[in-house]
Amino acid sequence: MNPEIPFEDVLEVPGVQGFVLVSSEDGSLLKRGGITPGNMDELVGFIASAAEIITESCGLKGIKSIKGVGRENIVIIPYNNAYLGFALERGKRDVEEEILKSLEKAKKSRESKVSKLLKLKAKQLNLLLEEFTRESDPDMWQTYVSQKLSEFSKGSKFEGLITLKDLELRVSNPKNLTADEVNKFMKSLLDSIVKKAISEFGKDGARQCVLQVIKKISKKGKE
Repeated sequence: MNPEIPFEDVLEVPGVQGFVLVSSEDGSLLKRGGITPGNMDELVGFIASAAEIITESCGLKGIKSIKGVGRENIVIIPYNNAYLGFALERGKRDVEEEILKSLEKAKKSRESKVSKLLKLKAKQLNLLLEEFTRESDPDMWQTYVSQKLSEFSKGSKFEGLITLKDLELRVSNPKNLTADEVNKFMKSLLDSIVKKAISEFGKDGARQCVLQVIKKISKKGKE
């Protein structure tokens, strides 16, 4: 489940007053927005869990949505290993498709921003590798960075997402990644590359290379 998706956008759907995002594993509240009953997260977790048990025992394929009409008007939608519960205005019905369209739009917008961030970080590391290989063995750097990429990405969402060809990092469009995950992964890769540079050129030599890259990035930012 990705709490980074701006679920607040769903509040713009006519008739939606508020929402809760609840973990399907332990029923814990992940996020809340708008106007909702105080115990809505418990209500959503209990109803959705019970519905899944009934669905499985009856051999049904799954749950598309659950509607509850009474003192509260709510709709529950299973969403990426979590439950999304929405508090609706009285008399409001059949908003599930509109809600899902809003979520999909928000998800694509977020993925576009994360993709741009990943490509920017890769571009910055490419400038650093270009600087480090001016007076060092390119084959050594190719082997070293490839090994680190494999080590850091194995078994993670980054596996196969970033490749190194001719000392250039190339990235595919990421899915289900957060900006924090991108920053953390690329920082680990950056730290390992700088550490290797220090062993090759010494602290002063590595620092001069880094400063040259910073100057290039600053210059391009002003263009």
